[in-house]
Amino acid sequence: MESVRLRRLKADHEALRRLARVHPKIQIEGVFGNPPERYRIVLKVKSLRERGEQIETVGEHRLEVTMPQGYPRDAPLFRMLSPVFHPNIAPHTVCIGDHWTAGESLEHLVQRVGEILAFQSYNTKSPLNGRAAQWVDEHRDRLPVDAEEFFLDTSHAPPAAAETVACANCGARGVAMMPCRVQHQVCGDCAIKCARCGGVQCLACGDKTCMTCLATATLCKNCGNPATADLVCDQWHPLCGDCGAPCPRCGNVQCVVCGSFPCRACAAQA
Repeated sequence: MESVRLRRLKADHEALRRLARVHPKIQIEGVFGNPPERYRIVLKVKSLRERGEQIETVGEHRLEVTMPQGYPRDAPLFRMLSPVFHPNIAPHTVCIGDHWTAGESLEHLVQRVGEILAFQSYNTKSPLNGRAAQWVDEHRDRLPVDAEEFFLDTSHAPPAAAETVACANCGARGVAMMPCRVQHQVCGDCAIKCARCGGVQCLACGDKTCMTCLATATLCKNCGNPATADLVCDQWHPLCGDCGAPCPRCGNVQCVVCGSFPCRACAAQA
């Protein structure tokens, strides 16, 4: 049974992908985790930054959103990756509100950050940046910096019928995919079907042997790979085809573990 955190992370990922697809000012630049627990997002909204003694307008910003281990009980963490001059933004955090409730959606909060960047929302009473708070009090006639509505209702957005899944290993799109044991979607070049059970060995997982067979098979005494049926030396070591072989002359199994190469029985008779 999936944990509350895992279900929430999956739902957040679907909602943010939908938001980025329909919102002209939001772009997902990178995700980390499966399902993602950290995002790098581009927000195309006018805001301010400080350059020396000058305050200048910038039209694009990068935001990092991280879901901590306690999420959704604990609030997500927001941090700007590009410099911003705002009373409620510090280098280490963005203040999105005083109280967090698990019912707040991540897509709503990302749009709220866009509204904050636009100076459509600010609080100068308890600022993270005192100099920015003073600037705002002295220049309210210049606010908001970006007056265009940033919030977009995505509840009626159509499903992404044409959206294609990328291979979890090589990133290929537009080709047939298959899921591995942990549900990575991988293309035919990055998945090898096990000849024994038909399971998928996934390059994204780094599988070199079939993990399904490995869980049930007798393992080679030398290398740990699944042993070959009936390939057992006279010391009862199960072996794979790389670590043991029948002697072509007498049929006794030669074993890497025992060091019985060449065949001991044939050597004794020679």
